[in-house]
Amino acid sequence: MNKKFLSAILFGALMVSSTGTFVSCKDYDDDIDDLQEQVDANKKQIDEILTAINGKKFIQSYAPTEGGYVLTFSDGETLTIKNGEKGEKGDQGLQGLVGPAGETGATIIPKFKTDAESFWMISTDEGTTYDYVLNEAGEKVKATGESGTNNVKVDEEGYICIGEYRTSFKYNANIPSMVYNEKDETMQVTIDGQTYTLLMEGSAFNGLQTIVYRRQTPDDISDFVTAYQLYYEQNETEEDTLFAAVPGKAEFKVYPTKFSKEDAKLFFSDTYQTRAAELPSLSVVDWGFNEDQEGVIWVKMSPTNFKNDDNNNAAYASSLDVTMYNQYTSASDYFNVRAVKASSDEVKNVRVNAKSEIKELYNQNSEVVSKAGEFDFKATYNLNDSIAAALDLDIDVLLSDANIEYTQKFELVEDENIKFNNKSTLKGIYDADKVAKEGILAVKEDKQSSAIDEFAIVKVTTTVKSQVEGVHDLVIYNYVAIQSVRPGTPATVETIKISPLDDATFTLNYSTELQIVKLDVRAFEAAIGGRDILTRQAYNGVKAWGLYKSVYGSDKKLIGYERAYNAPIGDDKVPAQTVNSTDVEVATGQAYVWYKKAEGNATDSLFLFVGPNTKIDKTTLYLANEWEYDGEINCYNVLKDGIPTPYAISNGGKYFVATINDLSVTRNFKAVVRDEYKAQTIIGVWGADNKTYELKSSDFQKMYTVIPADAKAVFALDFDKQNDYVKKNKDQISVSDADGSFTITFSPRLDAAQIKEVKVDIYDAEAKEENFFRTDIWTVRSPLQAWAGTANLGKYYNPNLANGSKVNPLTLAKNTETAAGKDNSVWKNLVLKDYIDQKVITYNTEEGSFTLLEGEEELYRTEEKSEGLIFSIPENCGWTINATTGELTCAEDPTGTIYDKTLTVTVSYVHDYGTSSFDFTIEVIRDAEPTPAK
Repeated sequence: MNKKFLSAILFGALMVSSTGTFVSCKDYDDDIDDLQEQVDANKKQIDEILTAINGKKFIQSYAPTEGGYVLTFSDGETLTIKNGEKGEKGDQGLQGLVGPAGETGATIIPKFKTDAESFWMISTDEGTTYDYVLNEAGEKVKATGESGTNNVKVDEEGYICIGEYRTSFKYNANIPSMVYNEKDETMQVTIDGQTYTLLMEGSAFNGLQTIVYRRQTPDDISDFVTAYQLYYEQNETEEDTLFAAVPGKAEFKVYPTKFSKEDAKLFFSDTYQTRAAELPSLSVVDWGFNEDQEGVIWVKMSPTNFKNDDNNNAAYASSLDVTMYNQYTSASDYFNVRAVKASSDEVKNVRVNAKSEIKELYNQNSEVVSKAGEFDFKATYNLNDSIAAALDLDIDVLLSDANIEYTQKFELVEDENIKFNNKSTLKGIYDADKVAKEGILAVKEDKQSSAIDEFAIVKVTTTVKSQVEGVHDLVIYNYVAIQSVRPGTPATVETIKISPLDDATFTLNYSTELQIVKLDVRAFEAAIGGRDILTRQAYNGVKAWGLYKSVYGSDKKLIGYERAYNAPIGDDKVPAQTVNSTDVEVATGQAYVWYKKAEGNATDSLFLFVGPNTKIDKTTLYLANEWEYDGEINCYNVLKDGIPTPYAISNGGKYFVATINDLSVTRNFKAVVRDEYKAQTIIGVWGADNKTYELKSSDFQKMYTVIPADAKAVFALDFDKQNDYVKKNKDQISVSDADGSFTITFSPRLDAAQIKEVKVDIYDAEAKEENFFRTDIWTVRSPLQAWAGTANLGKYYNPNLANGSKVNPLTLAKNTETAAGKDNSVWKNLVLKDYIDQKVITYNTEEGSFTLLEGEEELYRTEEKSEGLIFSIPENCGWTINATTGELTCAEDPTGTIYDKTLTVTVSYVHDYGTSSFDFTIEVIRDAEPTPAK
């Protein structure tokens, strides 16, 4: 099927004529003017092209015009690409074809397509006829395939090039040309030998739309692109010698997924490390498309000025930039890069099993070797897939994963002096040639019966090629033993769920006592194939199982199991057959399953014991058949889905993995504020005689009721959670948790009104993140209540009021004689009390003064700045006040027919934990007091 890859190529003003005139002498002024006009025209076109590129405009359509083409952009603007107004003689046409001549020249629009076999074809007559495109050797040029290409351009000499082939088609490189690449939806315009790329509407090549780094590990913290430098370590007289520098390799997901490699430039413009002494940099060594996955590119990178810390973990960050057509640049997200220095001593042979786990071959001494594996004596053992090489860094890294090239050679060792388990290779039973040539260990067909349980000892030679001239290759050796065995009957694994009996449940509430769940022993015995299986494996009629839980990797995939709760191990520790289940002692925080064989016709017993003070989050637990050897607890494991799994019991070749599903012991911890503290207010603590005071909380342990009864609430004051005033003054706030009590004490001169509140965290048993219960807010108040009985003093008349006149509001407020002789002071009830109802300040209506509580200074004014009772008025009000006595003095001339001014006086008591104050007013009038109406 034909497919057109290039819609059209415009070579404007290809003017061809059959004759010409030669003039020996000529005035060149006109030619120079014409040339200057052409230069100016080209410059204008270039400027317009650059404006379109910088404005990221897209070409919506194009149409031929006289001597060129008009490009219409998506915003409606147009750009004309054309040659000069007139030409005298055209250049040679396509493949010798002679184009027509004319006043303004002729426009030839070649069209390209491919034939059924994907060879390029060209038409110069609007598609009426087509000829094959030939390269300089006269061969047809293929468009696709291993040696094919779709990339078409004009080189600096004016030849059309298709990929790496220069065709025989030539145009004047100085004449404007356009190439429309329908595949990439780009229009390449060439003027004055320089090519500019414009985008067709809908084009995806305004830079790559996405470049995303493909992580190599599930988490960012451990994800590095690593470049390795391998050294021979220094001795007493030499420095470290580099023998191989391996670039780091990373993959990136890109979109669009397909683009021409020739049109892309890759580089790293922003590689950095915080506080790096020297400017680090990364350079692209090589890159290409991932053959296994569309839209993925790989990039090899080489670091410069990368430093290492002691653990080879000094990380740098970088971002990959990709520039398309030398114009459009896109950047990837940032990723971590490091350069790791490794010693030749860290290169070792390793065994790689089916799960790609790495196990060390323990030594390289020819007298002692390690077992690398085993195989069916009638089958083969692939050494290539089983023995590899690795760098023994913080974690083992396979050389192949690190892109470090190496070779391995295998030799069968039939030397009786080299032994494993006192056995050397039995001569003549293994195929030595197959080992050496193919890396395959096999028993000779006629010797198979002799090979059962024998060992083949293989010498492994690993060579890491030196990349530095004059530095020798790294060669290491290992001897490994592989055993040929008769395969046994494959073990089967079956999973059974243990169920509670009758009304029992696996959803338990926390208790300070032992909890016992009766299990369905009949169903368990039936599932394993009979009661005798269980009684035979019990000791003296009893058996106990520890409980294991699943372990998951960072990718949330199951990777193994670990012990969750111990079982009594050893005959002297398992509860005896004669012991009743209620008499079994289980340690605090422990749980296990206990089996008891019944006597006579009674039913066997199976119990889940949950020890006192044990909390279990909802989970599935596995019964484990544990045993003790040399003080170590072991668990016989079977492989289930390739993972060693604890099992409960076996029956011949069948293993039973027994689970307790969805077991939970819920601790319903609560810390409830007692009724007398419901206001959750801290007002301080007074001494027994009410003559001492501290602004501190009561003991929080006494202020809360804790559930369950055996639980302990732990309190903490996290300053990061407090308001700005508390944070600023945290050095003046102390916390005491001695002897299990918890109190908060505030130093004097901290203003309770600005403290406002404190946030106290509550934890269950221990202040750990997983034990966090709640944050309570406690309001902090000063020890004094608000002033009570306050009132304004009304009007004060003085016809002789002048500058310097004095008025004492306290005297004005005292009792005056009335006909009834009653107490008529407006301040007769004025008082400032503390929260234990002591009258700290009262007004003496007879004396016209304030009375202070005896000892109030030692009680509430222990600091120098705690000034006690003071009086104040607003500044610039025309009056002054004596801060100690409260007496007012007129500081202005009370002119005018009537002088009438209302003064506001503030009465303050400044104590250790703030200020308690109230305001009153007095209206001062220069006039005689009017006679009361009768």
